[in-house]
Amino acid sequence: MYIFDFYLLFMKKRVFLLFLFYSIVTISGKAQDLPFLIDDKVPDSIRLQDYQTVRKKFFELTYKDPQVIDTLLLELYSKDLIIKATEKNDHLEVSTFYDTLSNYRENSLPTIDYVLEYTKTHNLDEFYIEALIRKALFFINTESNLEEAYSLAQEAYDKNQRFNNLVIAYTTKNIIALLLKDSGKTKEAIKIYLELEELYHTDVINEIFKFGTDRYIKEAHTEIQYSMALAYFKLHNYKKASEYINKVKEYSDISGNTEYVSAYLGLKGGILIRQGNYTEGLKFTNEYLDIAVNLDNDEFSHSYTMQGIAYRGLHQPDKALTSFLTADSLRDVAGSDYLFSDLKVTYDYLHNHYKQTGDVARQIEYLNKMIAYEEEYGKLSQNVGDQIIASYTLPELLSEKENAIKTLEEEKESRNIGIILIVILGLAAISFAIYQYRRRLKLKQRFINLRDTYSERITTEEKPEEATAVTRPVVQNHIEGALSHIKPAQLEKIQEGLDSFEKKALFTSHNVTLKSLAKQIGTNASYLSKYINVEKSENFSTYLNDLRINYVLKELYNNPKLKFYTVAAIAEEVGFSNVKSFSTHFKRVTGLSVSYFIKNLSSEPDSFSKEEKDGVINLSDRVNKAG
Repeated sequence: MYIFDFYLLFMKKRVFLLFLFYSIVTISGKAQDLPFLIDDKVPDSIRLQDYQTVRKKFFELTYKDPQVIDTLLLELYSKDLIIKATEKNDHLEVSTFYDTLSNYRENSLPTIDYVLEYTKTHNLDEFYIEALIRKALFFINTESNLEEAYSLAQEAYDKNQRFNNLVIAYTTKNIIALLLKDSGKTKEAIKIYLELEELYHTDVINEIFKFGTDRYIKEAHTEIQYSMALAYFKLHNYKKASEYINKVKEYSDISGNTEYVSAYLGLKGGILIRQGNYTEGLKFTNEYLDIAVNLDNDEFSHSYTMQGIAYRGLHQPDKALTSFLTADSLRDVAGSDYLFSDLKVTYDYLHNHYKQTGDVARQIEYLNKMIAYEEEYGKLSQNVGDQIIASYTLPELLSEKENAIKTLEEEKESRNIGIILIVILGLAAISFAIYQYRRRLKLKQRFINLRDTYSERITTEEKPEEATAVTRPVVQNHIEGALSHIKPAQLEKIQEGLDSFEKKALFTSHNVTLKSLAKQIGTNASYLSKYINVEKSENFSTYLNDLRINYVLKELYNNPKLKFYTVAAIAEEVGFSNVKSFSTHFKRVTGLSVSYFIKNLSSEPDSFSKEEKDGVINLSDRVNKAG
């Protein structure tokens, strides 16, 4: 995401909306086993009503504010309708209800995947294309797998060659341009945006937005212009960036849409500051911060960075320091995965400030942040490829017009698109906001759970009289069990050897292997492997890496200096061969990235209640098992 990408929500919403505007009335298929339905039995009060009555109530329910919708009732309505539609062999209706349900579920991906499989199995190629786009939009809205979103959009475009569907072609190009721009492929993105903008000067756009109002089409055009302004801003082409952001301002003045006022102020301030006109740029940026009260923390973070750059240019170091510290704090709150290009300026300024003032701890803190930035930002900008551009041209879209018009008319006329549009418009914005909130809440809750688990464990380990009560499993228990083929004396030797291996932290050595440990204990690798599989319920590699992660977690709690190490240094310290392996196993065990965990280690904990079934390994079980 980008600081001035408050437009991103509108852009995603517009693409999502246009696509569903088309697809919700065309998707089809056949449900056999009726998966992904609520387990509750449909009550007779619903089941005995006729199909059209229940259908009307179902969609009336979706028109309500999502905050007050009775989701249980929605699930029961949909289950009844899907069962009845299946009995009538009405594949269109079955798919429509599944699709609508996915918008109200916390994780809609399984349902989307089912629709993909469903349409593919029945050779419903055009509907399968729509499901590909739906999945790509899911990844974009959740920012969970942008590389996969790119591949899905490209596949959808390729398959659409058979059907010459204008809406699908427009939608896939819009998605690809967005992904290219956000991944650093800005020049390629601009080429596509220019083609899309040209469509707004032809009759083709009226076919694409056949059921949209003039205002809706103008807003879609304005969003394309805004995205172009941002793209040129990224390329440091401030003349072009100003040209397009001024067009956004013109539309805002005419339409009275105040949301575009914020967009204009934010980007205009950034352009002026980048050009060195700090005084004027600061005026725009400050006004932007005053009126843009609904920004996320990440967007505020970037705005304060631009403010800091302006104050630095105006030789006001105290104000610059305050702005940069605010930007850094907001960025941490936004989440460890939020990065933007000007963030480097923030870290560089703060690092130099603390270096000059002799605050070594803070100097190291920002040095580590700069290192993490260099490691992550470059990687994030390499995700999307550049081959797609050659496949998309304006003449191609124009040639599709004649073939697609008839299909669009036949498929659109039969549905009440206006009502569905209103529902989806709200859902797209709300689902994105809810996801962001829950994601950050889960990260914080995982950190608190981990902190509490290890705090309790460390306290317990500091009480000798309690520690002596912990005993190892009795060897006798295995005489007739899974280890019955190993002699008791050999089992005791393995048990004692592993106890020593864990207590002396010998697992931090880089040279530990199953064979070397077996030799050290005085047994063979087969016996040792079997013992670990039975006693630890995991293989040797997982057992070894869990010990290392447990060890580094306790060290981070006990040794404050360790927080100032780089991730690479910590990985080396506990025996991992590389940073990638360490980071992978750390996240597997804790559910958190290393950098996020270290940043939050010294913060004051908030009061949260534990959430179950969030996909993260049970920390207490992992701690007690690994030793």
